[in-house]
Amino acid sequence: MDRSPSCSPPQLARPDGCLSVNIVRPSDHLQSYVTFFYFVTASEALTDFLYPEWGNVRFSISGSWMVRMPGYEDETPQTAVLFGPTDRHGAIDTKGGRTIGFGLTPIGWQAVIGGDAGAMANRVVPLGDRLGISGEQLRAHLIRDKEDQVIVERLEELLTRRLASRPPVSKAVLATDRALRMRPRDLAAFAAAAGVSARTLHRLCLGAFGFPPKRLMRLQRFLDTLGQVRTAVGNSVRNSMDEAYCDQSHFYRDFRDFMAMTPREYFGAPRLLMAAAAEAQVRAGVTLSFRLPPSLVEEDSAHAVTGAAA
Repeated sequence: MDRSPSCSPPQLARPDGCLSVNIVRPSDHLQSYVTFFYFVTASEALTDFLYPEWGNVRFSISGSWMVRMPGYEDETPQTAVLFGPTDRHGAIDTKGGRTIGFGLTPIGWQAVIGGDAGAMANRVVPLGDRLGISGEQLRAHLIRDKEDQVIVERLEELLTRRLASRPPVSKAVLATDRALRMRPRDLAAFAAAAGVSARTLHRLCLGAFGFPPKRLMRLQRFLDTLGQVRTAVGNSVRNSMDEAYCDQSHFYRDFRDFMAMTPREYFGAPRLLMAAAAEAQVRAGVTLSFRLPPSLVEEDSAHAVTGAAA
């Protein structure tokens, strides 16, 4: 695995009044595809972490928002971008402004974006017309809409149309997604739960999730725990670790691998944006865990769910 130089921990902290974060849960028919919609407004300069995550669509509404990530060297501010799935931390820098976006589950990536998730892993590219409309044209609409709820309604309508116009997610991908949610203990159990051979599982995981099965299981184990401990202090970290970890040092090794820093460095950083995002998630009823949300998509009803959303 390529371990490029890491991003240094963020150093800038600002008063709470300089930062606003709003998170909105998607409507029921989109919850298998979209994690949540988010709105961030900063009135002053800010730097903070980006956690490893699934695919993401983001719009810079005002100001410049720069992403730094190991292996990603583009310093050009992007106004409408698509983030592939990531297995490493990054950082976001802004001098102030507003950004909005939404996360995609692996099923959402397949249903809305399509294509090889592995080819997009740890990459950021212009959104283009991947939502069925020019990313810049959509951004112009969002700027005019202004209000968060109006923007959510526009994006949900767009995503609903997009789902209705595209083929359903394959049964093999749905089975793999369901198997990953079961938190298999090893590769053999993962393949058995997905109902495929180890070789087929490798291909499915790369194409639909962006990473090989072993890496994917480690990442999901780490993110599940990170979601629980990211606001923790002291001994509560030990109490919140996923049961798949043998001990605290086991978790700390994964922490250094995926975040390129020690837990001490992480908890010692300001994390103003991520703290505000955690509070907004709680207000919106969105779990702090990075667990995949429950999938409402069944193998034999993928067309029906998509159609019902139309």
